[in-house]
Amino acid sequence: MKLNILQKFLLFWAALGWILPAPAWAVPASPAPLRMLVIPMKTPSRMYKDFLPLKHYLEKSLNRSIELDVARRNSGIAALFREKKTDIAFVCPTLYCDLTQVTSVVPLVKLRINGSDQYRSVLVVRKDSPIKRTADLLDRTLVYGRYNCPGSGLLPRIMLQRVGLSDNNFFEVVKLGNDESAILAVMARMFDVTGVPEMAVRSFTDNGLRIIRYSKPIPQYLFVARPGLGKDLIGRIKEVMLKLNQAPDRKAIIGGIEKGVDGFSPAHDSDYDIVRVLMESLDRGRTRSLFRKGEHTLVVEPLYYGADLFWRLKPLLVKLRQETGWNYHLRIPASIDAFLALRKQGKGDLYLQESDSAAGPGNHPDELLGPLAVVPPAMNVGVIIAAGSGKVKNLQDLRGKRIGIPSRLSAGGYMAQTRWLRQRGVPLDAIRLVSLGTYEQVLMSVYRGDVDAGYLTLGTLRRLQKDLQPKRIVILGKTPPLKDWVISARKDVPGFVKNKIRKILAGQDLFPPGN
Repeated sequence: MKLNILQKFLLFWAALGWILPAPAWAVPASPAPLRMLVIPMKTPSRMYKDFLPLKHYLEKSLNRSIELDVARRNSGIAALFREKKTDIAFVCPTLYCDLTQVTSVVPLVKLRINGSDQYRSVLVVRKDSPIKRTADLLDRTLVYGRYNCPGSGLLPRIMLQRVGLSDNNFFEVVKLGNDESAILAVMARMFDVTGVPEMAVRSFTDNGLRIIRYSKPIPQYLFVARPGLGKDLIGRIKEVMLKLNQAPDRKAIIGGIEKGVDGFSPAHDSDYDIVRVLMESLDRGRTRSLFRKGEHTLVVEPLYYGADLFWRLKPLLVKLRQETGWNYHLRIPASIDAFLALRKQGKGDLYLQESDSAAGPGNHPDELLGPLAVVPPAMNVGVIIAAGSGKVKNLQDLRGKRIGIPSRLSAGGYMAQTRWLRQRGVPLDAIRLVSLGTYEQVLMSVYRGDVDAGYLTLGTLRRLQKDLQPKRIVILGKTPPLKDWVISARKDVPGFVKNKIRKILAGQDLFPPGN
């Protein structure tokens, strides 16, 4: 059969196709694999095995291959994101907050364990231990488990800080790197106390352990994405992960990540503000805030424990975001002097402080917006306390004694008590004042005998009564009710924002009764 010229030409190029590769435009290119990294909570082989079912699920759902790897150390993950060498990562809350300071990541979803996307930590001792309260841990022995994880490091340290304790106040401190090892060490009488996630200790509480303190909850571990993936792909990944909640075989896919994992919840950056507040409260020497530059902030006078202030003010923060469209974060400086310096320098949008200190000399002339009942009225009373077995039995005994106060600028921790004592003719010239920073520090200094007496608020005493032996503290006197705190705004904050805040403050429905 003879071939014409056109047929010969086509046959030639068809044959040549077997030898030469097709041009790039002729075959659709497969998308590059997504690289997923997980933090090393267990051995690398175990971590890889536990996350492998999720990898397969994502590959099938996204129709895209995924390369799974386990990080050698947490400190290198930020560089991998910056260098575009990882696209998705599974991280703990503290690592997430650190990442947002040095690189851009997008929160995707957080774990849900037994139906909750939050978790608590606990301080545990043996059932037969004489230790009944957190304050009784002074000069005892402490063992940490997974210290770099929030549930075994950050939260236990926060619970101890709440009563003025740090590692330096223990006779011995050891870090074992494993929660189960820490629990067993307490059970074996090698150490007095450990702090671990609540989930880790549940199976042991019927076998010789007793919980003496629960922490406030924080959000669970989360998955984050590199912004360079684009909004469409990031949205698709998040959608696929949340859709897993309805999958009948979801426990087979994600149950190995951590005991009790049963799904995911949407993760938002603001969810982790509580973690930032706690991290900053532990690291008072931190040179920069964990919150991003340019974000709107409510700067608060640091008279109360940071976590308590956060939970107390969270309804206000949520309301501010809803009403103004601005995402507000809470910032609690290390001291009242630091607070006043930030206010004078205009480093913050809004400022919340006691009304008397707001009117004090030398403050920046911000615009006053209105009062806020930070403390319940029944608890917003100044008190003077002393140790039950101490030398101070009545007000006259204060002469010549060391008196702990938060600051001379504090209304409820100095000004109100001073006015009240002066009205009763108590001599104040010989009292030796010791500034301690917060109401909680004053209470625990009296409890431990570091000072003879102290000025604080009744609310502080009531909130910490579960942490100490009540009979060791006596109230010498109570002042009349204190004024509400006040919110002021920097002069250049837009008028519509100030008006919204005034409206919120006029409503005063931010806090449930009794809180």
